[in-house]
Amino acid sequence: METKKLPRPERRALNIIWTAAGDYSFTPAFTAFTQDGEPDFYMNSIIGYVHKWYDPDIMNDLFDRISSSAFSETLDGLLWVALENCVYEKEVADRPVLTELRRRHAEEFFACELTRSRQQWMAQNSLVYALQAARCRLVLGKDMGLANPWERSLFLALQYDGSLTAQEIADRTIQVFRRFFHAGFSSGPGRLSILGKMRNKMHQFLLKKLPSRLVRTDTLLMTGTAAANGRVAEGRRGLDARRRSPAAQRADRLYIEGCFGRPLLSDEEHHLVEDLLCTGAHADSHLYFTDGKQSPAPSPDPAIQKVRRDAREQMHKNKAHFQGRYRLYKGSITRLSQQIRNCLLVYPQPIRVRSRSGRLYPSQIWRGLYLHDPRVFMDTLNEAEADFSVDLMLDASASRLESQEIIAAQGYVIARSLQLNRIPVQVFSFLSVRGCTVMQRFVDYDGTGKGCAEQIFRYFAAGWNRDGLALRGAGHLMEGSPAKNRLLIILTDASPNDDRRIPPDPAARRLVSQDYSGRAGVKDTAAEVRALRKKGVHVCGILTGTDGDTKAAREIFGTEFVRIEKMERFSEAAGVLIQRQIQKLTMH
Repeated sequence: METKKLPRPERRALNIIWTAAGDYSFTPAFTAFTQDGEPDFYMNSIIGYVHKWYDPDIMNDLFDRISSSAFSETLDGLLWVALENCVYEKEVADRPVLTELRRRHAEEFFACELTRSRQQWMAQNSLVYALQAARCRLVLGKDMGLANPWERSLFLALQYDGSLTAQEIADRTIQVFRRFFHAGFSSGPGRLSILGKMRNKMHQFLLKKLPSRLVRTDTLLMTGTAAANGRVAEGRRGLDARRRSPAAQRADRLYIEGCFGRPLLSDEEHHLVEDLLCTGAHADSHLYFTDGKQSPAPSPDPAIQKVRRDAREQMHKNKAHFQGRYRLYKGSITRLSQQIRNCLLVYPQPIRVRSRSGRLYPSQIWRGLYLHDPRVFMDTLNEAEADFSVDLMLDASASRLESQEIIAAQGYVIARSLQLNRIPVQVFSFLSVRGCTVMQRFVDYDGTGKGCAEQIFRYFAAGWNRDGLALRGAGHLMEGSPAKNRLLIILTDASPNDDRRIPPDPAARRLVSQDYSGRAGVKDTAAEVRALRKKGVHVCGILTGTDGDTKAAREIFGTEFVRIEKMERFSEAAGVLIQRQIQKLTMH
């Protein structure tokens, strides 16, 4: 393997692994990095010690079996929780310094929970995270802290010790996974085991040819130092992440549907939309539209069950936060709705509404075909109201974990203020998981009641954020607007960051893939904002709190954004921004 062609962080990570393993002749299947691109010393050492102490063929076969299961991402992470413990016991006698390294690793795990950059905690890894946290608590001399009996039993079953051989680890792992994930794990060696070995050989060949970094994957295998700041990239599927098998893609789709709800689009419509929007910088990504309605049958996947429980718990937290500050938010609604009303009085327009007669409105024909709704025509009333709609898009990536209650309340304040002025408003969130940008709609244009706006309290954060593709998805959702003019308001931190890279595109002078983060992510997001504006959509942004990137927001939105650090100023600052947009809309 020609490491000189790899970036310096990858070379350093490999050297740490090879040094720990005492073997420089193999290509590691896993490498660990912090989010700033620096190698994770402790975890790369653990990866090397696994190779040193356990038969690589047996371990590779075990991971290949896992990759053919329905819960492969979760099971991979759980196996590394077990391997970290037994390999530590194997090595610590010869390397006492590991005790201190492990303790620091556990301390950093909990210290990182207080930071804001938590993109790594994808929804599907919440179970892995719970068990990692339990392990770190034990390392620090505390109780494991697992209240859920099922999780506690699983964790105890994965307490492997240093006396086990590679074959015993494989046999015990199969037994544990079949016991706890019987519906989604098969212990038989299927075709994927052979294909896994072929992918490893192809992976080594590609690393020789491509001067690119390992792709960050959805599988965060052992991110103990990285509740916020670390990642473990999986070499086994890293470079071929965008060429996942049809079975793996179906499993991803089932997982996303289980976590976020049934799709809004039929399969045919879904494929048409993806063919249209998932192109260029987003050619290797997917879109999923949902209103959050769950299937009545419970999912057998424990990871999905946990996501649903966490989502319900967050909804209760959102509502409790709003009720606890009811006077503040009620006053904000009153002030913001009055500001909007005053602006409408100055810039009146005749109102257009869906009707049973009048001019045919093409974008509403589907309602007649599928919903038997005769109101597929557009009529004009003599009332003086602005002819525009507002879409409110909420960033729901993991970087917003510490602000979920506030963001939900802010979304409700804006939506309710617009509804009180009879302005059609649609509210949705966006996040990215397993290479798919999920657009979850809480309120549609027909939702004019207070109860409907309260659906915004279902907002929760997880995963990554591919802002450029989300803007394309927003453009699709806005096609259903009943108004001539459209305004899109984005509540964001202006920090696009996705685990799927931007693919090479020689036509765009992009010869190698790029991380979808930093400068590249901001540039793509700004381009999509410009594309929407060319279509007549007015786009503006609201940065809340202290974590927003003002410089990036300026590049993305130009002057059409406002930063709000205190909730007491929210209605005033948001009102000024919305008033300015209304003036532009009504004079259009």
